[in-house]
Amino acid sequence: MIRKISFKYQLLRNGSFYGYLRAVTSMTPTINMDDSREIKTSFSAVFAPSAFDADNKPLEINWLTDEIQPVLIIDGVDYPLGVFMPAKVEYTKQQRSKRVNVQCFDRCWRVRDTRSDELLYWPAGTLYIDAIKQLLVASGINTVFAVPNDAVFANAREDWKLGESFLTVCNELLQEINYKPLWFKSDGSAVLEPVSVPTAENIKYTFDLSDPKTRVYANVSRTSDIYESPNVFIVYCANPDRNENMIATASNENPQSPLSVQRRGRKIVSVQQVNNIASQTELDAYAVWLRNKSLMTGETVKVSSGLIPGLGVTDAVGFIDNEENLVCVGLLHSYTMSLELGGEMKHSIERVVYNLE
Repeated sequence: MIRKISFKYQLLRNGSFYGYLRAVTSMTPTINMDDSREIKTSFSAVFAPSAFDADNKPLEINWLTDEIQPVLIIDGVDYPLGVFMPAKVEYTKQQRSKRVNVQCFDRCWRVRDTRSDELLYWPAGTLYIDAIKQLLVASGINTVFAVPNDAVFANAREDWKLGESFLTVCNELLQEINYKPLWFKSDGSAVLEPVSVPTAENIKYTFDLSDPKTRVYANVSRTSDIYESPNVFIVYCANPDRNENMIATASNENPQSPLSVQRRGRKIVSVQQVNNIASQTELDAYAVWLRNKSLMTGETVKVSSGLIPGLGVTDAVGFIDNEENLVCVGLLHSYTMSLELGGEMKHSIERVVYNLE
């Protein structure tokens, strides 16, 4: 079945629709996601220098405050692909045609550029989620999807230097409660959610190689090194604001795992310090998270597909390859999306393979 695909580029002002941008065909508009970056998603395109409204009347663009929302239209249904802030705007002229080359980032850019002119302070007992939301609101982020968490500051917090980036503070607080770094959904809303090991139950999208929309499957490369992988994980928090140091240990005692203490006949210890943590419970959970990650070997899988809207940062994805008799789960680490007719999406995915025999 052939999908009918088109695109539009909406200009947002104060978070609401303001007008449209006209893309210039000299460069394919492109979206890139990489979960290893502080700002996860970027967007680049070349536009005409003026926007236009629904009646095709010209509108002025304020590149300092307006935002861009690319939209993929499939069979008449709109799929927003993110909300992006211009970071670099370059005006050019070719054969009397004026153009604007725009490089943008998701709303993490806004949070990173927001800094306080006073020292940040929260009293003991403040909910972590509440403190993070305060930073986001102060950064102009009003829509937040947050998985509830009842962890609170054990002590008053005034840890950060004057002028520290709010994104740095947000991500440090998220780490202390075992949450992912801040990221934004395709509708521009912030996401605060716990780290998790991908399972079949939380798969967001499945790459079925018998599906004609999935066109290429190649470059499976093994990256694990089981010989030096730890099997005992010790995490400690030595913070002068606490009455005593905290320590947590998690060991790989799984008799089916070739990495386990029993199977190897020795302990290979990893010791890690954290500057702060919400509680002993969260420290224990972090050690267990490190142990669970060690039970997996990562294989990097490169997949090219048709355009798929709605994929998020580190989503769990599935694979079905009947020819190779392969059915598995992976973790989406990055993708590049070409916004054009017949455009491809190139994904880099870590295939999850537990070190079990």
